[in-house]
Amino acid sequence: MIRKEPITNNGYIKLQNEIKYFKEVSIPAVVEDIKISASYGDLTENAEYEAAIESQEFLLTRLGELQLLLSKLIVINPEKSEHDKITFGSTFELNDINTDENFIYTLVGGYESDPSKGLISYSSPLAKFFIGKEVDDEVAVSINNNIIYYEIEKVYYNDNRIALKAQK
Repeated sequence: MIRKEPITNNGYIKLQNEIKYFKEVSIPAVVEDIKISASYGDLTENAEYEAAIESQEFLLTRLGELQLLLSKLIVINPEKSEHDKITFGSTFELNDINTDENFIYTLVGGYESDPSKGLISYSSPLAKFFIGKEVDDEVAVSINNNIIYYEIEKVYYNDNRIALKAQK
């Protein structure tokens, strides 16, 4: 049985749009490049032709990866979940107890994750420290043999944070 990975509806739409772009724009463009470069004659020393073939191979491989990923996903609407505890789709605000630094994270599917924007994969090692925790819980996170203590200050749902990545 294939284990389904969660994804938000925004992430699913973004993935479908990426697949559609590959099929309707990227791959047809490289096929045209192959035709044009093949018309130059001798293919054994035709750098444009070889580059176009390599590009086509890359695009077809990536398309296959995206289609396989699509088949392994299950769309979950986090808006319908309670967010009194951290779960898929939750946005949560943390305070580093030692430095008093604040962080905001949102748990999303792996395809949607972008740690630089605070969007972390639900299945990531970091996320596993926080899933199921609630406001005022203290969480000890072990990173590179260092333990960092956080206090959870807020847990809520924020569709705008999830949509942020989907629009890119």
